[in-house]
Amino acid sequence: MNTTPTNGIAIEPVPFQVPQGVATRMTVKVLEFDTDAVTTGTYWRLLTEEGEQLQQGNYYMTEEQFATWGTDNSVVNQYVADAIGVVII
Repeated sequence: MNTTPTNGIAIEPVPFQVPQGVATRMTVKVLEFDTDAVTTGTYWRLLTEEGEQLQQGNYYMTEEQFATWGTDNSVVNQYVADAIGVVII
């Protein structure tokens, strides 16, 4: 079982059949990028309250999202949530 601390972002519960569980947290990491990059990728995970990983994937920001990212990293969480269909609470 792959678990992680439950310090991710709270999301509306998302039920899963396989593996069985309810995701209530999301973590997002921004992947490395060159200083002249116009976009970058992210690695996201949906977790149970206990930290069990139920789903994971990558999301790549659009050039517009990357350009407006600015100094507020939490906006990246919203980009990913919108792309994968979860609601941050």
